[in-house]
Amino acid sequence: MRWHARADWSVNLHRSRLLLCSLITALSVAVPADGQKPDPQKSKRPIIGLALSGGGALGLAHIGVIQYFEEHHIPIDRIAGTSMGGLVGGFYAAGKDSTGLRRIVEQADWDTLLSPNPQFREQPVVEKQDWNRTSGTFALRFGRRFSLPSGLNPGEALALLLSRNTLGYAELSSFDSLPTPFRCVATDLIGGDAFVLSSGSLQRAMRATMSLPAVFTPVKWGNRVLVDGGLVQNVPVEVVHDMGAEISIAVTLDSPKVNAAQFNSLLSVLRQAVSVAITQNERRSISQADLVITVNTQKYSQGDYTKAEDLIRAGYEAAKAKAEDLARFEVSPEEWESYMQSRQERTIHPPNEGRIIEVAAPKPSFQQNAKSELDRKLGTGPVALSNIEDVLSGIVTATSVPGGWYQWKHSEQGEEGYGVEFLERPGQSNFVRPSFHFSLSSGEPSQAALQLSLSTIPTNTYKARALASMTIGFDPGFRTEYYHPFNGTGYFIAPGALVQRFNIYEYSGTTRTKFVRDRFATTLYGGIGTWRFAQLRIGVQAGYDSYSQAISVDGVPAVSHGFVNPEAVWIYNTQDNGALPNRGTRIDGSLGYSFRNTSFPYLRSSFSTFHPVSSRFSLFALGDADTSFGKNLNFYEQYTVGGQMLLSAYRYQEFHANTALVGGGGLIIHAPSVRSFSLYPGIAIWYEAARLDLGSTGWQTHQSTSSGVFFPTPLGVAGLAVSFNESGKARVRLSLGSVKP
Repeated sequence: MRWHARADWSVNLHRSRLLLCSLITALSVAVPADGQKPDPQKSKRPIIGLALSGGGALGLAHIGVIQYFEEHHIPIDRIAGTSMGGLVGGFYAAGKDSTGLRRIVEQADWDTLLSPNPQFREQPVVEKQDWNRTSGTFALRFGRRFSLPSGLNPGEALALLLSRNTLGYAELSSFDSLPTPFRCVATDLIGGDAFVLSSGSLQRAMRATMSLPAVFTPVKWGNRVLVDGGLVQNVPVEVVHDMGAEISIAVTLDSPKVNAAQFNSLLSVLRQAVSVAITQNERRSISQADLVITVNTQKYSQGDYTKAEDLIRAGYEAAKAKAEDLARFEVSPEEWESYMQSRQERTIHPPNEGRIIEVAAPKPSFQQNAKSELDRKLGTGPVALSNIEDVLSGIVTATSVPGGWYQWKHSEQGEEGYGVEFLERPGQSNFVRPSFHFSLSSGEPSQAALQLSLSTIPTNTYKARALASMTIGFDPGFRTEYYHPFNGTGYFIAPGALVQRFNIYEYSGTTRTKFVRDRFATTLYGGIGTWRFAQLRIGVQAGYDSYSQAISVDGVPAVSHGFVNPEAVWIYNTQDNGALPNRGTRIDGSLGYSFRNTSFPYLRSSFSTFHPVSSRFSLFALGDADTSFGKNLNFYEQYTVGGQMLLSAYRYQEFHANTALVGGGGLIIHAPSVRSFSLYPGIAIWYEAARLDLGSTGWQTHQSTSSGVFFPTPLGVAGLAVSFNESGKARVRLSLGSVKP
């Protein structure tokens, strides 16, 4: 009897344990891991997880898939992505719907986001001086001692895009608290495996998942160094399973097929080797998916960001092709409304303006200087988001840090506003910007020169830089300057030196004679203007001019001698390109007095302005004003006119004047791109007129009417133009360089 009683008690205890386990299991299902209240609608349907693959521009097709899900009321309870899939998935998780995602894509400047070259407009004004302003867009980045950087693109512009569209989610304890729980995958270079980002800075997580090796710089995350997750898990199906998804839907991109003939270069072999590794991990992942949506993207490449609308449509059609399989996940209008309301309740909408309450940077000196500059330019009151981005962009480019983030935050004192964070510059930064100048026309000297502009930003500085420009070929020379701002203020000092040979030509009918001026000088300037667009400096240039031949013009002798030029110099440049701008204004000039054997006052000024009136047409105006205020100049110091954009119908330096006033304007027609050559030509028509004081010859007026076609290239603008002077005489000119006086 005792044995039976003991047995009954044991059976009852076992049954009680089973009941308790069942109760715990039921509660664990009813209460999500993130502590949210249970959604009664979710208990009636499976939890759906969407895994979005990487693939560059092809990943924009994910937006079309999401659009189909929205139109057919298919909830996305969990979302994970890799690379571009992580970007789309992260924005969706932050509360964007397919319309919002499409708007982000339409407004994004993909050329800027993906370009490894600093944008001309964002460069500090000190790098837009007449002597070091480059006409090409190509730039080489190097580290200390000119070692190669960890990535070509630090992602400055990408940081602002991510900040703008995930503004309210600062330092999340878990990405489960987003409107839709989210994960993204990166590759840990130290551990050599996949790293799933599930908490912390949402912006940096999204930046890490799409850090394509050698293209974008890696992201430091604690003790890890993260790059693009496509190397290890391009379709994160396993991740959505780990997030609790009961149904996993994978979205993959069907890339163009390859053949043996394509592997004809080192780059093509390396690209395919990476592609093979990605394909293998994709196959492992999608084998675990409950449903796979494959988007036909074989007509497109990973760089086809301009075909976003076609790619989005392809994603929609791919989801539509799976309509029968997806139909079982559609919910009733009431369930869909409940799902959308839940997402809306968890979406944060920060105000459009606010105060900056926090500035963070790894180094205290940088943090102090950055805060000083932000306070000076934005004030301490509420500021609009666009103004914050504008100032941040300038600081990031001028200091060469990998990026600047901003978020809506709450301080420990209970304040709310924007928090700004600057990433650490890994060390000394060096930029080499090459550009090529060339001009060829009958009866004048051909000009060919390679210009190398160098900027070196020391490790522990704020905006300071060593500048140098070397010209090899026509008018060779070398100039250097150390530009040192005073902390976060707008003031600076800049000592420098130069050695320059300048070829000067004189024409007598068809006879051309060459003269040479060699200048050796030191410079010292101080002034205000450490930002991007405007600068005023006052200083002195002192040195020695060596002339190839002692000659006299209008009684003014020209012999080699020393000089001292105290002067004021101004720069204003808002243009978006140093060669052929689409918009913006440039004004350069100097006013001073040259003390030498025959002293004289001088004013030199030039300007150009470009204004788009539509997507196809732009108006521009240009001018040049040089004068000695009625003083006769020696032959070598006279102002020369003639050549490209300074009376184009006349020979290079055909006129030598004591005062030269040149003005003109025209129209640029932006033609469709020549796709086979990736060129975007512009057809220009312009007119120039000049009033010249030619000394004893008197004042003369000359005119030039021109038309030509110009092709922007990384090393400058290539152009072919024909010009006519006031007598109807034609001149054809082939050129490469910048379209500027």
